[in-house]
Amino acid sequence: MSKSKSKNNSVAVLGFNDGLAGQTTEWFEETTGLEIALFIDENESLDEFCKPELVKQRPNERFEYPANNKFKGRPFLSILDWPSKLVELGIKKVLLLVPDNLSRFKILKICSEYGFELVSAIHPTAEIMDQAQIDPGVWINSGAIIGYKAEIKSGVLINTRAIVEHHNILESCCQLDPAVVTAGNVTIGECAHLHMGALIVNRKKIGANAIVGAGAVVLSDVPPNLTFAGIPAREI
Repeated sequence: MSKSKSKNNSVAVLGFNDGLAGQTTEWFEETTGLEIALFIDENESLDEFCKPELVKQRPNERFEYPANNKFKGRPFLSILDWPSKLVELGIKKVLLLVPDNLSRFKILKICSEYGFELVSAIHPTAEIMDQAQIDPGVWINSGAIIGYKAEIKSGVLINTRAIVEHHNILESCCQLDPAVVTAGNVTIGECAHLHMGALIVNRKKIGANAIVGAGAVVLSDVPPNLTFAGIPAREI
């Protein structure tokens, strides 16, 4: 493979959490034919991520952390001016796997300013129904279902076995945890976060930056910037 073709095939992953970036590595390359060239800690947060009290919350000893400037056998860079570094390396493709929604939203703008190409990671077991529209820069994990004519905007994370029903609109950088279910004609605002197992009935709107707690049953709209939890879900 020529050097030019190799660089055209190379992807920089923004993010290094083993529960997101780590688990995506192998199936992403097999599914897309692209190669992960390096991982980037875009806001120099590695020390915070590796604090002992946080490590204790991850009891599985096989949880991987970057070490010796490597992660998953690839180079690992902790650098604030990552866009300039990618330009220097000639890498134009970016996969957004930063768990924090607001951080991902900022990165989207930076990618647009620098002209980076957003790539998506869609697990081969995910089901994408007819006429669903998925923008570049989306992550969809195993067993998820994206319904008929649903619209998924850039920066969205959809986790294991989440169900996004027909005609949903998921705005940029919102996040659905495992087993979330949204019925038909639901809109999820920018950077909203629906935690594990939340259920949203049809024709409801979850506002920008809103949080829906795990196991909540949402029967009414959730205004922007608020947290709702419980059955039925109420502001907390």
